[in-house]
Amino acid sequence: METQILDWMAQTPLAHAVRNISWLFAVCETVHFFGLSVLFGALLLVDLRLVGLWKLGSGRAAIAFTYVAMIGFALNLISGLGCFSNNPASYWANPIFKLKMGLIVLAGLNLLWFELYEKRKIALLATGDATDLETRIVASLSLLLWVLVIIAGRFLPVTATGSS
Repeated sequence: METQILDWMAQTPLAHAVRNISWLFAVCETVHFFGLSVLFGALLLVDLRLVGLWKLGSGRAAIAFTYVAMIGFALNLISGLGCFSNNPASYWANPIFKLKMGLIVLAGLNLLWFELYEKRKIALLATGDATDLETRIVASLSLLLWVLVIIAGRFLPVTATGSS
C-alpha cells in the first residue's frame, strides 16, 4: 500500500509540474525556506517570551505571533508537498525524512497542548509576568523540536538515497 501511495503521489499534476518545469523545484525550495523563516521567527518571539528569556511585552502580545507562525507553516506545507512530490519514493526511503516528519508531528502535538491548555493562562498574564513551569516546558519543547526539524531538513540533501 505504501508503494501505491508513493506512486500515486509521483503521478499527480503537481509532481509532473515540479519535474517538468525547470524552475519550479527551486521555487518550492525557496518558498519552503521563506516559510520556515517566518514560522521559526514567529515562534522565537512567542517561545522566548514564554520561557522567560524575553521580558518585553505581554504574553497576549507574544501569542499573537502564533498566527504568523501558522502562515509560515502553511507555506512550508504547500512547498514541502511540491518538493516531496518531485520524488516521493526517494524522500520516503530516507530515514532522516521520516525523522523530520516525526518531529513535525511531535511539534504539532505540542502546539495542540499549547492551544488547549496554555494559551488561556498566558492571555491572563500582565506585561512582564512570568509564566508557570508547565508553560515554560511547552515553550522550550517547541523551540527544541523546531530546531531539530531544521537540522533534519538540512541533512536531507546529504542523506538522500536517490535523486530529488
